Amino acid sequence: MSAKGAWLGNVAWPSNKSCGQFAKDVFCLAGARTDKQKALAFFTWFSRCMMRGPNLMIPDGCGSYSRCYEPLTTMSSWGFGECTFWGWVAAACLVEAGLKARRVVVENQGHTYYEVWYKGDDGVEQWHSFDPFIGWYVLNESGEVASVEQMAKNPQLIQNPFPGHPDPMGHHPERSGIGHRSALRDQLIIDQPIRFDENNWDLHKGMQVTHKFFPEAADRSLFTKSAGMGDTSDERHPDGAHCDIAEISGFGYRQQAANIPYWKNYMWPTREAWHLNEGRPVRWNGAGAVHWKPLLQGADVACDTRNAKFENGRLVPAGQHTFTEVWYHIKLPYLASWLYLDFDVVGAGNDYWGLSVSGDNRRSWWPLPLKSHAPHWGAIQNGQADWKARQPSVCGLKEFWLRIDMASHNPNPTLAVQNLQIGVGFAHNMYLQPRLVPGENKLWLEAKELAANNKLQAEWIYQINEQEKRSGVGLSKAGRAEETVTLDVDCPSKILMTGVRLSCL
Repeated sequence: MSAKGAWLGNVAWPSNKSCGQFAKDVFCLAGARTDKQKALAFFTWFSRCMMRGPNLMIPDGCGSYSRCYEPLTTMSSWGFGECTFWGWVAAACLVEAGLKARRVVVENQGHTYYEVWYKGDDGVEQWHSFDPFIGWYVLNESGEVASVEQMAKNPQLIQNPFPGHPDPMGHHPERSGIGHRSALRDQLIIDQPIRFDENNWDLHKGMQVTHKFFPEAADRSLFTKSAGMGDTSDERHPDGAHCDIAEISGFGYRQQAANIPYWKNYMWPTREAWHLNEGRPVRWNGAGAVHWKPLLQGADVACDTRNAKFENGRLVPAGQHTFTEVWYHIKLPYLASWLYLDFDVVGAGNDYWGLSVSGDNRRSWWPLPLKSHAPHWGAIQNGQADWKARQPSVCGLKEFWLRIDMASHNPNPTLAVQNLQIGVGFAHNMYLQPRLVPGENKLWLEAKELAANNKLQAEWIYQINEQEKRSGVGLSKAGRAEETVTLDVDCPSKILMTGVRLSCL
């Protein structure tokens, strides 16, 4: 890899590098000093940056897809979840940031809260319970955030709450969670493992990464569930995964007023069929892609080559009767949604070439279907459709290996791959990407390792008053670089983010 441990951010927006860093940045942005202040600030930002929607399924290593219980992937790549996953991510963020936090599952109702231990203004140290999925918490008789135990003992804290609580962000009155969550008996205290994972980009020279601030096409998006026999989609989300919190609530009033300015430019209508938001504009996870032309970089960017020669941006066999094999390693911090390959291969009639993908470091691989193994030009893709057809798919992978194999029996081989363009789509939570905000934005770019004669370039692309603007940070050696950009606008919705790019040059 030319660059290892690369990441970018904006000091004015919480980082998506790790769960703990997200929480620490929230504390800093809110000016929170006490554990109580930190817990309340985190609740606000967590609701701002996470979405309520379908749970994530990922490849489980056993030939199928299972629910993802990795907090950082759920938060930064998927961005969605039901109550279990919101609680799982919240507890991971807070514990990694140094607070005492846990998940509490209400067994009879199957609902999950997270609790934070701190001393309130009343001087009492206790657990305080938050319900981010429903979007609220309630106060006890002392005016502090109540614990699950206190709510269980006194259901009136929920049924007839004291003033000062947030409005539940229920999409309909009957689904707002007020009555349904009032019976909190049989609590289960969950002690979950804390992983301390970090996101990093490991890039080869020539790779360009684009984080887009709009959704992926429905037929190329990451899947929303593990389909059963004969079931190829989640009918509740026919266009892919999206949130179910609209701007206007089921009561008819505007909800999430503090968050809407951050969401306004990034909400799209859906073909929602389960009456959760009636098709109104809601948030989606973002489309992203890595683009790369590896042949232009020669042998240096391949992880393994055998009987191969690289000549002026072309790949040719080393000679007659030799089996040529070249492997490329592609690694992402986010979950892949599709693979697209554009190629041009020339040669004689009896020449052979092929493409394969491995998800386990070349211990096994599957061939990508070509119309012919004779030289030709064309394009192929792999992704959601293959997963639905129960065929091998890159969907949900964070790492895979791409193989080119070729052979010629001609005395003077003319076989050559003279063009290969690789595109890898990925899902990302665009509400966690380092967007620009009104006022000062201190943009940063870092890398743990950066090879000699290589550079990293980060670029923020945005519009103000329909005029496109770009701001960037460059890095020519391992370490960190910063640039400050000041935007003279008074509301986040006056800034339209369209992309954040990262290039290894």
